[in-house]
Amino acid sequence: MKTVFPVIFLTMILAGCASSPFDTAGREPAALGPGEALAQPNAVGARVVWGGRIVGVVNANEATELEVLALPLGPGDRPRREADGGARFVIVHPGFLDPMTYAPGRYVTALGRFIDIESRSVGAFPLDHPVIAAEQIELWPVNPNSSRANLNLGIGVRF
Repeated sequence: MKTVFPVIFLTMILAGCASSPFDTAGREPAALGPGEALAQPNAVGARVVWGGRIVGVVNANEATELEVLALPLGPGDRPRREADGGARFVIVHPGFLDPMTYAPGRYVTALGRFIDIESRSVGAFPLDHPVIAAEQIELWPVNPNSSRANLNLGIGVRF
């Protein structure tokens, strides 16, 4: 019994640190990144999880578009901040997202469907962007070491 509690406790902590905010049970997303989506336009309709750093926000009448510089995802589907950026992609979210909250420079991950490839300008340069219709968006804390769900053991120790 003495060894069971520490093993269970450690397992719970490790699972909590690396768990994804998205419930994909029974509907696993495709192993398709934004760069691959550009090369495989026939994959339109695939359910994907993409993330990165927000570089632009556009609020339209009925939706918000986040332009994102793709980054590889790490544990818990968090974008790896130290990684080099890849393709740019667009997240379309129905409704309003405040551009002060979803500001350029913030990190985001989205679960959604790959729906299109659009040509957009980056400066004066036209660049193709895969587009996903968001089912769920996770905006990550500004401080990468913080977590929304802190574990509190109730004995003055907080993880």
